[in-house]
Amino acid sequence: MTIKIDFVIPWVDPNDPDWQADKNKYMRSHAGDSSNKRFNDLETLRYVFRSIEKNCPWYNKIFLITRGHIPQWLRKDHPNLVIIKHEELYFNNNHLPTFNSSSIEMNLPNLRGLSEQFIYLNDDFIIINQIKRDRFFVNCKPVDFLSHGWVKRGILFKLCKGHNTWVNALNNCLKLINNDFKIKHLSNQSLYHSSYGIKNKVSNFMLKNIYKQFIWLEHWHNPQPYLFSSLQKAKDTFSTEMSICSKNKFRKDNDLTQYIYRYWHLASNSFHPYKHNDGYVLKIKNLNYLTKGISYIKKRNSLNFVCFNDQMTDITSDKEFDLIKTTLLNFLDNILIERSSFEK
Repeated sequence: MTIKIDFVIPWVDPNDPDWQADKNKYMRSHAGDSSNKRFNDLETLRYVFRSIEKNCPWYNKIFLITRGHIPQWLRKDHPNLVIIKHEELYFNNNHLPTFNSSSIEMNLPNLRGLSEQFIYLNDDFIIINQIKRDRFFVNCKPVDFLSHGWVKRGILFKLCKGHNTWVNALNNCLKLINNDFKIKHLSNQSLYHSSYGIKNKVSNFMLKNIYKQFIWLEHWHNPQPYLFSSLQKAKDTFSTEMSICSKNKFRKDNDLTQYIYRYWHLASNSFHPYKHNDGYVLKIKNLNYLTKGISYIKKRNSLNFVCFNDQMTDITSDKEFDLIKTTLLNFLDNILIERSSFEK
C-alpha cells in the first residue's frame, strides 16, 4: 500500500490591509521581536506549488495555512488543496490574531485531515529537482539525522552574536526534550549512521558518554518530514509550554519552534537516519548576495532544495527591494516555467 504524504505550508500576505491594521494595533503594546523584515513578501509561494507538483508528483494534498487571505492566482477549488484558516487551526482562538510563526506551529497537532506522514515547509523553500518518496520517508519514518553540537548557544553566544529570540526558542525546545528523554536510550544507528561524517560521530559519542544531555542539534533548513502522531505526542507532553508560546503574538524569549517535533522524533529514535547534503540556504541580504547565490545554484546539479531566505539587512530602498524580487522571480520562472494546476 502506497502511503499518503501531504505538504503543509504557512503563508501570510503582508499587504493585506486588515492584517496590517491588526499588526500595528498589537505592536504598540508589544516588547518582543516584531521586526517588519519578517513580513517581506518575495512572492515565491506560486513557485513552491509549482515545485511540489513538478518534482514531487506523488504528493497527496497541499495544506495552506493562512489568516484568511488567499493569493489571487490560486485556484481555491483545486481538489488537492486544503485551505486552513487560523481559526480552524488553533486549539484556543483567544490566542488570535498572531504574527508569530512559532505560535502557528504550536497548533499544528490540531491540523485535522492531515496524513500521518507529511512534509512541513516555508513559502520560500523551492524543490528544484525530482524527488522520490524515500528522500523524506523510509519504512514510514521521517528521514533525518542526529548531529550534536560542541558548544551550547548560551551566554558566550549572546556576547558574540547578541540577543536572539530564535536561538532562545531552540534552547527552550532542547530543555523540554532533556526533561523527558534519556540520552542512554539513543540507538547506535541513530548516533553513528554510515552517512554521518567523522566529526558527527565524535560529537555524538561525546553526547552519549560525556554531555549526557542535548546542548545543541544541527539542522537542515529544508522541507522537514514529520509524523503527525509525533506532533500529537509532543503536544500531550508539553501542552503547557506550547500553549504559552501559542499566546505570543510576536516572537518572545519563551517561544518554542516546530523543531520541538523534530527533537521528539530524534530523541525517541522514531526516524530513519541518513544525512543528506542536498540543500542550500541563500541568504538574501542585498542584490549582490542574490546574484552570487543564483550563480552558485546553477553550478550545483546535486541540489534538491533551495531556501531563498529573506534577510534584507542591507536593503536601503523600495527600489532595491523591487529589483531583488524581479531578479529572483525571473530566475524561478526559468527553472519552473510551467504553470501548476493550482494556478488560475
